[in-house]
Amino acid sequence: MEYQKAIEILLKLLDKHPFDAEEKEAVMTAIGVLGWGSLAKSKIKALKAKRDKSIEWKHSP
Repeated sequence: MEYQKAIEILLKLLDKHPFDAEEKEAVMTAIGVLGWGSLAKSKIKALKAKRDKSIEWKHSP
């Protein structure tokens, strides 16, 4: 499952179900972790693309 989809599902759960403060904090923490995971995934993808482009440029005739 994609990070963004999981975040959307958790946010919908917050709207639909009455959580106590501790449960709500746990869901918000999970959303935060998924958000950071999504950012890390994007950053890694961008770095790989930059590396590949650099390698391609260096090896072109």
